[in-house]
Amino acid sequence: MPDPGMTTAPVIDPRYPLLERYLYRFGEVAHLFDYSPHEQDSYAARCEELRTFEGDRRTLSRVLEDYNRSLGAPAESLKGAAALADPRSVVVISAQQPGVLTGPLYTFWKAAAALQLAKAASSLLGPDTPVVCVFWVGAEDHDLAEVAPVDILTPESELARCVYDPGPGHPARTSVGFLPAGGAALAVVDEVDSLLSGAQFRPDVTRVLRETALRSQNLGDWFGRLMLFLFGRHGLVLANPLLPGLRALLGPVFRRMLAESAAVAAAFAGGREKVKALGLEPQVRKDPAAANLYLYRGTERVPLYREGPGRFRAGPEAGAEVLDERELLEEAARRPERFSPDVVLRPVAQDALFPVLAQVAGPGETSYFALYRDLYHHFGRRMPIIYPRPAVTIIEPAVARHLRWCGLEPAAALEPGRLEEAKAAYLEEQDPVGIEALFGRLSDGVREAYLGEQGVAAVLKKVDPALEGLAERSLGRVLREMDRLRRKTWQRHRRRCREALRRFGAIEASLRPRGDYQERVLNIFSFLARYGPGLAGQLSALPLVPPDASVDPGHRFVRL
Repeated sequence: MPDPGMTTAPVIDPRYPLLERYLYRFGEVAHLFDYSPHEQDSYAARCEELRTFEGDRRTLSRVLEDYNRSLGAPAESLKGAAALADPRSVVVISAQQPGVLTGPLYTFWKAAAALQLAKAASSLLGPDTPVVCVFWVGAEDHDLAEVAPVDILTPESELARCVYDPGPGHPARTSVGFLPAGGAALAVVDEVDSLLSGAQFRPDVTRVLRETALRSQNLGDWFGRLMLFLFGRHGLVLANPLLPGLRALLGPVFRRMLAESAAVAAAFAGGREKVKALGLEPQVRKDPAAANLYLYRGTERVPLYREGPGRFRAGPEAGAEVLDERELLEEAARRPERFSPDVVLRPVAQDALFPVLAQVAGPGETSYFALYRDLYHHFGRRMPIIYPRPAVTIIEPAVARHLRWCGLEPAAALEPGRLEEAKAAYLEEQDPVGIEALFGRLSDGVREAYLGEQGVAAVLKKVDPALEGLAERSLGRVLREMDRLRRKTWQRHRRRCREALRRFGAIEASLRPRGDYQERVLNIFSFLARYGPGLAGQLSALPLVPPDASVDPGHRFVRL
């Protein structure tokens, strides 16, 4: 297929007001971050700071080289993992939970942007500074409801959902990286295969999905194999925090997090107050007693809470086991794999492992990082450059035709409620009788006939006061029948406008699926099934990140 074209337009997601300031008015939120992504000098300054990075690069490199090789990584990824041993190397990183079939499109765009940012940063910093692109597979996460659904756009432009079911026997807080691939994964592939029936490249895509599922033990590994299929030849290196080798490196970090839990909570609370002072609601809410760490019991993550000086409660439930801090510190030294950071401390743990130059972050993550500056400083570090993930929407040819037909620009179609307004305006324009006005007049007339000064209720009241109530109940029945007739009339009118409504439905399913942005719902593989696996390379080559690593805040519209 021809290379896709791309345009940009300003689109603001109202759910993330802090991101709007970060993109367009950075000065208002600059005090919440250590570096500006809008200033080229930030990269050299951050690189200079990372010269003091004290992590165990050799062990990190070896662990990740072995892990990526176990997933069938190509030479480019293995070369990146090996480069981590170089004391001059720095990292551009992005992170996401291992959604089934890689989850929504934002995972694809995040990895693509991180690779491009790494290339741009390499040009800025010069050949003496290797820049490695790492993708953190958030396999510790235990929110199955978030990773299990796969939303597919069928060849008929209909939205369909498949849901991964791991089967019985898994505790509620099981890390998704411990959940099985196997038959549960193949059941999803079979359902997707059926939904994509008729798509030209369906056999090629489902073959990849099936082969990777068969070779994977768990969701984390299946996700990793698919990400390497999409990005391995570009040098993406995967890091799974459940790897025992990475856990061993984090032991001292976990011990400090436990010992300084109250100070960590205070630093986080201070970050929340700074965001509140801007008139914004902090994106992360936490119990003030939360230790921001989990303790593993088998495959289940149990949250820890401070229970007075030197004591922690294992679980939110009243009467949960209370553990001594000294015991936990000893356990973190002996078995660091039993500990896991939460959303607050995960970036700190990540940056203890990697010399992070920049992090590609989505809208929510950018808002999270606005709370974390004091946390980083508490641990004697500075926050890396937070580079906002580009927002992207794919416009398929049929959708482009439908947009031209209804006179909507793509950016307008993304505005909440705009498609519904356009659809309602079209139906009203095509209404030959003025349905709402007609029934409005009829309703007013009936109400007047029943309840007016000379209406039925007033007249019958003279006969017997009890008849007034009967008249009002009679009015209710008449109005209900009128409303039923009104709905039937609209139903027949919509039937007359079926083709137009089908076009509106196709636009909505593609651009505003489930009332959200495309990148937050639809899965990349439904597009690859229609346009071919080669589309992944074409999309990842689009200029998402400017060559000078600057920030283009516009929403990208990619026309196929």
